[in-house]
Amino acid sequence: MNTIINELSQVDAMVAWPEAEVYLRQAVTDDNPDNYLQQVQAFIFSGLHRLWHLVDDEGKTVAYAVTNTYSNDGIIRVAQLYLTTSTGMQELLSAIDQVYVLAIQRKVDYIEIIGRKGWEKVLRPYGFTHNHTSLIKRINRELH
Repeated sequence: MNTIINELSQVDAMVAWPEAEVYLRQAVTDDNPDNYLQQVQAFIFSGLHRLWHLVDDEGKTVAYAVTNTYSNDGIIRVAQLYLTTSTGMQELLSAIDQVYVLAIQRKVDYIEIIGRKGWEKVLRPYGFTHNHTSLIKRINRELH
C-alpha cells in the first residue's frame, strides 16, 4: 500500500481541521492537549505552519502531519515535521520519500521529525539520527 501526502491550503486546512484534530490529539503528550491544539490550529490557520493530509491508495485518511520551516542562524533551513497516525507506522513510512522530495524542492537542509519515542527506532533505517531529547515538567500553579 502506498501513502500519498498532500499539502493543504489554508482554506482546505480549515475545512479538514475537525478530522485532523482527532489525529493530532493522538500525538500530543502535553498535559493540556486542548490548549496545545488551539495553538497549532492558530499557527495553521495563520499560515505559519502547514497541514498535510496523508491518504492510502483508496483515498482513506492514514494520518495528518504539521510542518514548520525555520532557519537556524539564517543559513540552515530546517523543516520540522510532527507525525501522527492512527493505523500504524508502516503506512506513514511510505510517505517519507515524498517528504524528502518536497524538502529538496523547498531548499530545506534538514528534516527534523518530532514524534513519540518509538519513531526513533523506526526512522533510523531511513537515515534519521537522534538529535536531542525534549524534557517536560508540569507546573502546578496551585502550590504558589
